[in-house]
Amino acid sequence: MSSRRRFLKTSLASGITACAATGAWALLGAPHHVEIVRVSMPVRNLPDSLVGKTLLQISDLHVGPIVSRDYLKHCLELVSSLEPDIVAITGDFVTYDGPARIDEAVTMLADMQRGKLATIAVTGNHDFGSSRGGFANRHVADSLTERLDGIGIQVLRNSSVEIDGLRLLGVDDFWGPTHDLDQTLSSAAVNHPAVMLCHNPDFVDQPGWQNYRGWILSGHTHGGQVRLPFCKPPILPIRNHNYIAGKVELPGDRTLYVNRGLGYLRKVRLNVRPEITVFELSRVA
Repeated sequence: MSSRRRFLKTSLASGITACAATGAWALLGAPHHVEIVRVSMPVRNLPDSLVGKTLLQISDLHVGPIVSRDYLKHCLELVSSLEPDIVAITGDFVTYDGPARIDEAVTMLADMQRGKLATIAVTGNHDFGSSRGGFANRHVADSLTERLDGIGIQVLRNSSVEIDGLRLLGVDDFWGPTHDLDQTLSSAAVNHPAVMLCHNPDFVDQPGWQNYRGWILSGHTHGGQVRLPFCKPPILPIRNHNYIAGKVELPGDRTLYVNRGLGYLRKVRLNVRPEITVFELSRVA
């Protein structure tokens, strides 16, 4: 056999092995290779008492028939170990296929340590039932809200709460039937320190934000789950593909952060690790 033929044969075998290894990792290892991402969060007029405090964000648990229960329990144990001051959960608690999923999610979250100052959340599209129902079943979201409130997780449904001078706001999911951005933002005064929870980042392109200055925390995208080098993810559940993951500066002194989520609808991730985000609060210089 010529050296050229040996080289081609070896290269082909190496390529096949590399592809097989990458595929195996994407299916078996990467979906559970969670990353703790630390981000500075400068907030306009932040009170002295909150400087240096931590706000921890998780998103898209998708408790249901696909995501490993043991994996999610491990993630929530990580959250507890970080002892955050504020915990924010940005929707899609469940992949809904019946009331038992709400029971499962609440039981799992009951063991997670609450934020020292607050534990808040918003709804995601899957928290309004299944896609077959158009994510329009408000009774599912109402039931989930009631159960989460019962274990100390305050779900902000087009409402807000103030913690030590910081206004925390939450709007119902953009694809759901009950979102009301105007009502949500009515309590956010210009220049008052504020952080908004908003599951779907496409919401930031809607009208109504003109008087809001601050951070907006979202999820929904899962970071695309699969990302080849130098390419955008092939499947994204958003209109604006600038909002795939991470920090995005927006007009009007707004900053969007899109968390890559913990769960998945299909058990595959490649170059997109699941994420727990830990923000350190600071004052805008």
